[in-house]
Amino acid sequence: MKYKTAKEVKQLLSTMQEVAFIDVREIADYGRGHPFFVSHVPYSILEARIRLYVPCVQSAVILIDGADGVAERAAHRMQEMGYQHVIILTGGVATWDAAGYALYEGISAPSKSFGEVVEHELGTKSITAEDLKARMDAGDDDFIILDGRTPSQYRDMTIPTSTSCPNAELSLRYKTMLARPDQDIIVNCAGRTRSLIGAATLDLLGIENNVFALENGTMGWKIAGYDLEYDATRTYPIDISEDIITEAKQKADQLIKNYNIPMVDNDTLADWRATDNKTTFMFDIRTSEEYEAGHVDGFRHAPGGQLVQATDQWFATRNARIVLFDNCRIRAVMTAIWLKGMGHDAYVLDEKNITDLVRVGEFEIDVSGINFIDANDISSDMTIIDIRSSEDYRKSHIEGAQWSIRPRINQLKLQGEIVIIASELLTATYVLKELGGDGSISLSEPEDWIAADLNLVSTPDFPPDEDRIDFLFHTHDRHSGNMDAAREYLRWETGLMDQMDEQERATLKPL
Repeated sequence: MKYKTAKEVKQLLSTMQEVAFIDVREIADYGRGHPFFVSHVPYSILEARIRLYVPCVQSAVILIDGADGVAERAAHRMQEMGYQHVIILTGGVATWDAAGYALYEGISAPSKSFGEVVEHELGTKSITAEDLKARMDAGDDDFIILDGRTPSQYRDMTIPTSTSCPNAELSLRYKTMLARPDQDIIVNCAGRTRSLIGAATLDLLGIENNVFALENGTMGWKIAGYDLEYDATRTYPIDISEDIITEAKQKADQLIKNYNIPMVDNDTLADWRATDNKTTFMFDIRTSEEYEAGHVDGFRHAPGGQLVQATDQWFATRNARIVLFDNCRIRAVMTAIWLKGMGHDAYVLDEKNITDLVRVGEFEIDVSGINFIDANDISSDMTIIDIRSSEDYRKSHIEGAQWSIRPRINQLKLQGEIVIIASELLTATYVLKELGGDGSISLSEPEDWIAADLNLVSTPDFPPDEDRIDFLFHTHDRHSGNMDAAREYLRWETGLMDQMDEQERATLKPL
């Protein structure tokens, strides 16, 4: 492995070579501040995520940590996996800050910054919560509200009367939800980004309807003193007429020409995939139902709205190819327009010659050589390591169990027989690997412990907040009714453009 200074890393990020910048800290530390171009692959699940984010072992990979040795541990694991060019940022995140480079709180800074740039440069129109509420109270039904987030986020909370329609689906399905062809369309999310990108998506279609982003989304609505709706189930129609699909494909072809979006056929894609020194990411941006019914082999499911909303949560290698698939074409084309506007080399797979589709397969975890025990085999003389979430540990755990997470396993005092309490298998296998394979795994739950007559305790304040590196307070507080946190988040989001330096700003250029 090699070491580079913050200045050297900053320069490397401006080259045209393939390079991935990876933050291996856990989510709490990452959320407190990280470089703009970094993607998050926490050490706790490194092996599960790194191949998805950096599939080519010949790509340069830069690791950043808190100067606590976790980057070195991650580098050794990656070298064992075959990665050939692993670089560590000397001194970790503190040296990046000391060099005068910005650290961004929260997650998905590039995508959220792009939303602000789109509003600024494309003139996306917004409507305030107060103006929307006034239209509602006046009995105005000359508009529809479409929630551009994921269906699960929509169910958590939304604007009253809204309908779930994730951003990628807007370009294909908006007509199916109009009560009248000339209704105004208002797009909302929880904050700003998906509202702005969703509204801009409809604007790019050139439709005659008035289109607005709801200013500051559900947070702005709540700050204005209005009630949200919970557990809503309204959603877009699943079935689409052939006329709408035909019209969507025609619009897609027009956008391909207008925005110079490159198409790639299946034979060319096969040649790209056979090349081992160049990365090609492949994403299916349709609905989960469509993807599970059958998808092109090798394509990951990444609904287009989420891919644009959080690029850093889907891939890490910069200057790689990104190929998008949608059998109706329009969703892939629209996603490509936004990705190219964010500086990515995006392509659309020509769906005309795609005939062979595969279904979602089971992911098998290698459990050879692992010893499993149930709750009845756990005793007080064992060293019990609880690696469930810190939130679950606080609620209830076996008396005497120590809470930990993979990066901190080496800080524990271990003696005697070791048992790892886990809520899921994959992370448990990584912790066991960290311990050199010494120990057993128990995938038991509190009800199992009660049945086994084990003593349970709750510790509402332990581990303390400063030790909960698995918990993202930045997101939690603003969605749990803390209006001060919501206001602070919105100030952060609207201030992103001012925080970016010339290098960062230069990558965000809406087409």
